[in-house]
Amino acid sequence: MGRFPLSRKAAAWWALAAAFVLFVAVNVIAEQQLRGSRIDLTENRLYTLSPGTRKVLAKIEEPITLRFYYSPQLGAAAPPYGIYAERVREMLQQYAALSHGKIKLEQIDPEPFSAAEDRAVAFGLQGVALAQNGDQVYFGLAATNATDDQQIIEFFQPDRERFLEYDLTKLVYSLAFPKKTVVGLLSSLPLEGDFEAAMRGAPLTPYAIYEQMKQLYDVRDVQTDADQISPDIDVLMIVHPQHLSQKTLYSIDQYVMKGGKVLVFVDPYSEEEAQKSQQQAMDPGALASDLEPLFKAWGVEMLPGKVAGDRANARRVNIGTAASPHAADYIAWLALDDHNVNRDSPITGDLTQLNFATAGILEPVKGATTKFTPLVFTSKESQVVSVDKVVGYPDVDALLNGFKPSGRNLTLAARIRGPAKTAFPDGLPKAVAAKDPPQAHVSKPAQIKSAVKPINVVVVADTDMLADRFWVDIQDFVGQHVAIPNANNGDFVTNAIDTLSGGDDLIGLRTRGTAVRPFTLVQNIQRAADERYQDTEKGLERQLKETQDKIHNLSGRDAQAQGADTSVNALEQAQTLDNFRAELIKVRRQLREVQLALRQDIDQLRTEIEIADIAAIPILLSVIAIVLGLVRLSRRRRRAEAG
Repeated sequence: MGRFPLSRKAAAWWALAAAFVLFVAVNVIAEQQLRGSRIDLTENRLYTLSPGTRKVLAKIEEPITLRFYYSPQLGAAAPPYGIYAERVREMLQQYAALSHGKIKLEQIDPEPFSAAEDRAVAFGLQGVALAQNGDQVYFGLAATNATDDQQIIEFFQPDRERFLEYDLTKLVYSLAFPKKTVVGLLSSLPLEGDFEAAMRGAPLTPYAIYEQMKQLYDVRDVQTDADQISPDIDVLMIVHPQHLSQKTLYSIDQYVMKGGKVLVFVDPYSEEEAQKSQQQAMDPGALASDLEPLFKAWGVEMLPGKVAGDRANARRVNIGTAASPHAADYIAWLALDDHNVNRDSPITGDLTQLNFATAGILEPVKGATTKFTPLVFTSKESQVVSVDKVVGYPDVDALLNGFKPSGRNLTLAARIRGPAKTAFPDGLPKAVAAKDPPQAHVSKPAQIKSAVKPINVVVVADTDMLADRFWVDIQDFVGQHVAIPNANNGDFVTNAIDTLSGGDDLIGLRTRGTAVRPFTLVQNIQRAADERYQDTEKGLERQLKETQDKIHNLSGRDAQAQGADTSVNALEQAQTLDNFRAELIKVRRQLREVQLALRQDIDQLRTEIEIADIAAIPILLSVIAIVLGLVRLSRRRRRAEAG
């Protein structure tokens, strides 16, 4: 059978058709096989999900619906919100793509007075009124699961952009695993209310922090002499652990070795206990608490008999009397702001004020295998103060006058993570174990000497930060006691519990940068232009104001003269007024020219970038085509010469 060679033109058409078919086939295959894949070239890998998030998405069993409410008018009025919204949208699309169909994403524009807006309001999303027309705009997320559990982000605040992945993954995790967090509370302080005082007729008033926790979690009491911590407890919260038995310490140790999460509050001097007894107040040892043997194994220690003083964050207190008040800065009572917290931690990243009182000082143990991450710390105007100087009625003025800054930050709260070994390498002491009552046919679990997974512990060197008087105002409202927070102490506790209970997959989530990146080159140009022209601009603005004042004054005198004396030369007044107005127009023109000059360099840079964006690729392709053409032409010539 003979061959029929194709003409060059026909071969070109067939090649073009084959390329088109190949292009379509590649796109179809990529759509099916590479869905959700992308290359993230941003500096902080803003659009790459962490392994922890991927694990959470892989574990989802029941469908989850994410409804992303966003009003485009918000981005038009405030471009940074538009940039942030695009990042949120793309990240949500990744969540849906990587969930293997378990997450359904709905993107909704809640137009004013629409059913979509009504649904957004019903979910509890926060609307913001635009100044232009007063319409409400939305930028939030409402999520539901198959059993109608609901989680929302009322409004995506730009301040929390670096926690975006954490917030989204935590929301998905809460819907995928909706069981209420179980918090075991082991406390020597009467957080549930002082029952001894109640027996004497005083009202049983729980701490505000306890009431808050009861609303959010399944709080279970753990006795201070417990010999076992239930594995059902998600987070063990230990407050002011005094005189705990070896058996209880051992049970806490084994709970942590098995992967349990712990939030500990210790104190070198409890102001709350000191209030109860003047005799105890003079004995700091009786008012202190520590977990020294466990802390040592975990890689942290609280300096014994020391409290943190801070001149820059000292609270102002009255040390006089009602008749003769005297205010002074008490360096042992601290009002800390957002400069004194770890901005990269989801526990403290969005806190703006924390109140501490005679707090202890935490330090990492040398040679520890765990990582010590400060969460709350003093300013560098700090001092290590002996606890003896704050007992009873401290001399506030003397502490202030004798203050000597150390020049370093003192850590008041820290997070401890990493591999660790038991604090009881030889097991429970035999003398303690011998006291156990005999129990037939009951075998105790074998001791775990190395943590089965990296430990996860938060330690706070102050228990008074939980007391009502240091962070809430209790007000009476229609017979009900209402706690009005004046600091973020309660938020710190709930953030810590939420972070610790979020599962191991959430622990590794890192903070990110922001999608809005400053144009440093433009900022430098703007700054240089401002320096060049600001004197001229200010002079012209001053001249403009003077001219406007002259016109106003002349117009006022003209009106008075017309009312008092009609013989005033109106023509002369009008001529002077016209001259002033001409001067006004001239000054305005000069001012516009100066303002235009301010942007000249920036506009030039923008033009160059636009030319590069628009023309660079076509020019590059043209150059490549020309080069390839010349190469082919050269080859043809060589073949022709050779033939």
